[in-house]
This record gives sequence, structure tokens and C-alpha cells, in this order.
Amino acid sequence: MFLVFINDLDQGIASNILKFADDTKIFKEVWDNIDCEALQRDLDNVVLWAQNWQMEFNDKKWKVMHVGRQNDCCEYYMGGSKLVSGRNIRERLRSLDCV
Repeated sequence: MFLVFINDLDQGIASNILKFADDTKIFKEVWDNIDCEALQRDLDNVVLWAQNWQMEFNDKKWKVMHVGRQNDCCEYYMGGSKLVSGRNIRERLRSLDCV
């Protein structure tokens, strides 16, 4: 039943989106600032969708993964909260001697 409820989540989203149960991944190749802005618009649209359905996302569970050495590592936000990037996650784990 939950899948029926979130079936329209990807409407208006230009990026790729994967949904499985209560897990959602949005991803896009980002080559320049235009791509960064497009991905941010998609994140904003997801936040608006959640507000329309009176749902909340746990922004502490949202992460950004930057791939590639020449990646500019744009910053992304959901509902005004900056999303933690994969590079920051690795740095935190190193400080805890986990990596």
C-alpha cells in the first residue's frame, strides 16, 4: 500500500529516481553548474511533494555521494538543511578510526 502512496513522487523529477519500499535514491550525472541547479530543483520538488502529502523526510538520513576526481562537489539542500556529502562522511569516519 505504501508504494501506491508514493507512486507520484517522481512526477516532475528530471533526475533518475529509484524507489524501493521506504527507500528513495535520486541521482544524476553532474558536469556543470546547470546540472547542479537541476538536481537541486529536483530535491526541492521532492520536499514540496512531501509537504503536499503532509510527510516529512528525515534529512539526517539524506546523503550526497560525489563520484570522480574532477567532481566540483556541489552543495545540496533539503528543506533548508545542507546535505552531508560522501567526502565529509569519510573524514568523520577517519576521525573515529573507522576507515
